[in-house]
Amino acid sequence: PVIEDNMVDPEFGSGCVKITPAHDPNDFLVGQRHGLEQIQVINDNGIMCGEESGRYAGMDRFEARKAIVEDLKNDGSLIGIEDIKHSVGECYRCHTVIEPYLSEQWFVRAKPLAEAGVASVKAGNIRFVPDQWTNVYYQWMENIRDWCISRQLWWGHRIPAWYCDKCGEIIVETEEPKSCPKCGNTELRQDEDVLDTWFSSALWPFSTMGWPEETDLLKKFYPTSVLVTGFDIIFFWVARMIMFGLEGMKGEVPFHDVYIHALVRDEKGQKMSKSKGNVIDPLTIVREYGADALRFTIAALTVQGRDIFLSTERIATYRLFMNKLWNASRFALMNLEDAEAGMKWKDNELRLHDKWILNRISQVSTEMTRLIDGYFFGESARLMYDFVWGELCDWYLELSKPALRGEEGEARRKTTQA
Repeated sequence: PVIEDNMVDPEFGSGCVKITPAHDPNDFLVGQRHGLEQIQVINDNGIMCGEESGRYAGMDRFEARKAIVEDLKNDGSLIGIEDIKHSVGECYRCHTVIEPYLSEQWFVRAKPLAEAGVASVKAGNIRFVPDQWTNVYYQWMENIRDWCISRQLWWGHRIPAWYCDKCGEIIVETEEPKSCPKCGNTELRQDEDVLDTWFSSALWPFSTMGWPEETDLLKKFYPTSVLVTGFDIIFFWVARMIMFGLEGMKGEVPFHDVYIHALVRDEKGQKMSKSKGNVIDPLTIVREYGADALRFTIAALTVQGRDIFLSTERIATYRLFMNKLWNASRFALMNLEDAEAGMKWKDNELRLHDKWILNRISQVSTEMTRLIDGYFFGESARLMYDFVWGELCDWYLELSKPALRGEEGEARRKTTQA
């Protein structure tokens, strides 16, 4: 049949295109809209099959394409050949081209679950930080489709479905059935497929703590306070944990805050990958600069809503800060050898610079708490950097040295220690 559909771009080529509803996602949708038959011509081994394949039946898919081109040439139907760039799906491991293929699978009707998930966020039970990801979550959830949860893999949670080959009954149970409830046959065959890994992952907030039993561990840690993750799995993991949590835990959300952290990219903003050769190995960095320098660098470069551009030069800069902090701690410990735990200072022995640093510590502590509670980790790290280096070390420790050496008397030394 010849049909009309808005899938075709009239500005590209002739505006006419052949479609194969059984072997292309877009063609499949067009076929559904127009009630077209889904004719399968490639089997699961990539071999042309069925009567519709004609003389190409039994050929490998790539050999069949070559044969079709040759046949077009031979009967004068081929107008020309040109290279066109477009997206072709491939296996992420072996890079084999993947052919869309119709098969029977298990699905979850996701729309009712998604509606509950959206309502929970809108009610304020869950918030995304930064807030910009809230709309991304809504967009995915409000346009959700039924979720294919079966996978043809060797590892995973087995689909809890059994088949009776005697009468054709399908049994889905939480425990393995001993016989077919329809005909009584005891020779049942379990589905060989496993659940999608994200299905299993969605159960994590409660399944790891004894669910469906109401254990003390589950009562204590469900819901939790914060989930930290990347933006690329908001839909795959976060949304599904919310949906499953609300469904499986009597309407209770699995967590209250979702902190979306930055992606760590190279200094030019490119995503790190082995193929590009731009990966910064954290183990190598730790050996050369130290773990604390790497941790503080990541913290200091973190800004909500922006990725981190990481380079060894930045890490080297913050290693200097770690050295500064270490030297300051060493200086303090050297001068606290005879100090007593819980010792108090005497207010009348405090000098101007003592009062200043105590006031600054109070101010910085309050601001640090505000920043960390708001997930402003980069701002809190930079506040710490500026205070420790520019105020504590450069000024107060230098001003305290005469008192710690005893040049201002024993009472001043003890007050400075305190």
